[in-house]
Amino acid sequence: MIKELFQFGKADALMWAGVGIFSLILIIAFAIFSSSEGLLLKDLFGLAIVLILPGYVIVKLYLDKVQISENLTQNPDVNQAIDKLIMSIGISVACIIPLNFVWNYLLTMGGGEEGSTQGGGNLWGNVDEELIYTGSASWRALFTVILVVGVAVGVKIYQLRFKNRRDHVETGQ
Repeated sequence: MIKELFQFGKADALMWAGVGIFSLILIIAFAIFSSSEGLLLKDLFGLAIVLILPGYVIVKLYLDKVQISENLTQNPDVNQAIDKLIMSIGISVACIIPLNFVWNYLLTMGGGEEGSTQGGGNLWGNVDEELIYTGSASWRALFTVILVVGVAVGVKIYQLRFKNRRDHVETGQ
């Protein structure tokens, strides 16, 4: 069933190739001018996971044929790859940032405070202390991505099962 949900084409390959080439250019540039290319690799990987992957899954499941731009290039596959990248980043930001505010509220207001007389600190930490948007966050960013992707896939599977049941009822099988 999952194979029917995700069918990758040339536009998908072009999109991920573009992300890879852009990342490679950044790695080379920072390797020449900086000594922290290891940190850059972690941040680029985190950016791809946190700010592209959740939106990409939603785009593949629900908006695969949507076109938001016209004639950026003469190649329709490149146009579709650019559209998918733009929508993926936009949807990821729209999903991850509100969940970050929920995490921030739950972790700062939802408990975990020390009982010291000097004011104490939050034992669970604060999401803002972790660079969730650059990929340097801990399990919270990964959990947020898993939550968004899981809900998107779960809703699509539910929709397909509901549609199949309705089709069986209509045909009398």
